[in-house]
Amino acid sequence: MPMTKTQLDSHFAEVSEEPPSTVQDTGLPLHPEVRGATGIIQDLSTAFTVVTVLVEEDSDPEDFPALISGAASSARILGMDELHVIAPARHLPKLAVAAAEIADELPETFQFCEAETCAHEHPEDATVLTAGSVLSLGRKLAES
Repeated sequence: MPMTKTQLDSHFAEVSEEPPSTVQDTGLPLHPEVRGATGIIQDLSTAFTVVTVLVEEDSDPEDFPALISGAASSARILGMDELHVIAPARHLPKLAVAAAEIADELPETFQFCEAETCAHEHPEDATVLTAGSVLSLGRKLAES
């Protein structure tokens, strides 16, 4: 389901430990790798320094260069130190090629995670961005 506007999803333990029950609760797809309550970032000093980007199964591989560029720019704009991209296994090779093209723009702690099989947990207070939101930024950057 493509997103038409940027939505930040920050997980704060002090709000609630309960995950959203449905996609409609947050407007974002549910992923087992990201847990916790959702809210808008109000104070970046309290947020963990990880940006997590969720790539959906139906994402178009032609968009991956703009998606990775937008994700890297989003992390930089938000002042975050780490960038994790969670994607279905079939998308990882093409995402890696797109990332290699802009390797010098990626944070040092950039990594991919295969959806539903991540070996590590993503913190509850990570900043979560949808693929659609970073794709929009990446496209605007490519135009300029």
